[in-house]
Amino acid sequence: MVKGLTSFVFALSLLSFVHANASMFPDIDINDSSLTSDTAAKQCAKSFMHAPHKLLLWCEKAYVMGHWESLYYISMYTGDGSRYLDELNTRMNQGDANAINTLAWLYQSGRFVKKDIREAARLYELYLSQESNQVIFLEASTHYELAAIYEKLGMWEKVITHTQYVIDNADREGRIAVAKDLQKQAKKKN
Repeated sequence: MVKGLTSFVFALSLLSFVHANASMFPDIDINDSSLTSDTAAKQCAKSFMHAPHKLLLWCEKAYVMGHWESLYYISMYTGDGSRYLDELNTRMNQGDANAINTLAWLYQSGRFVKKDIREAARLYELYLSQESNQVIFLEASTHYELAAIYEKLGMWEKVITHTQYVIDNADREGRIAVAKDLQKQAKKKN
């Protein structure tokens, strides 16, 4: 009896998992003429977790349809970020603020490039100099990242400047509190 019940529960769990996984990766025809780049990009991102065997197909489709950020998933899947970096550098040279910010993050984290926080700081500063609505949205976060980098570099005046921006403009109390603590430490070392 217990063995039968255990088998039933296992089968039910398996069916639930298969159904949940299928609902997270809907069956969309990749060749549908009404397919949008947004839908292809969503399928690309979802495939990373829910259908890796379809990742290359969906991400290439999204890329061809104009969603260049899909190259990130291809890079993560294959371990080769060269196409993604080429695209980012091309876009950065065209003044694309999103590409500049993404490159800064890559240099800060060391993903697909050799970690270089000085280059990350240069790119974040370049990002802040761009005139874009997106910069306004991420400005406080970028100043926070710069403060953290300059702390590692021992550049205390810059830490103070960037933390002050965060204190004055961030919309998250936790971020403001951390910036105040960092600024306090920087003032002691300055």
